[in-house]
Amino acid sequence: MTAILIRDETGTGVSRRALRFDWKTRRHLSVRDLIAERVRLEWDSNGASFPDSEETALIPQDAPCIETVEAAIDHALKAFERRAYLVIVNDHQIPHLDDDITLTLDMSITFLRLIPLVGG
Repeated sequence: MTAILIRDETGTGVSRRALRFDWKTRRHLSVRDLIAERVRLEWDSNGASFPDSEETALIPQDAPCIETVEAAIDHALKAFERRAYLVIVNDHQIPHLDDDITLTLDMSITFLRLIPLVGG
């Protein structure tokens, strides 16, 4: 079993507590699969693991159009593509949805939410 620590951070340096995710069946996955699993985990917990979820979570709390987990995954994937957040694995940015990640023991994954600059 591979234990992955998932952290949420913002561009302002705000960090949330790490979430431990145990991956049982694969040693490799794409960023697309990682995001989908993260959204499923968040969806299943109804945001309970992310107390300040509006700033950091992949599922927006105020989006009435997201009624299914599939819609939430689609939203998160599109947000990644438009660079609303970055995925950083062991201090290295993974830029594309189809890039592979090799899972290792006690790896760290950060979802870094970018905050747009005012006027720019």
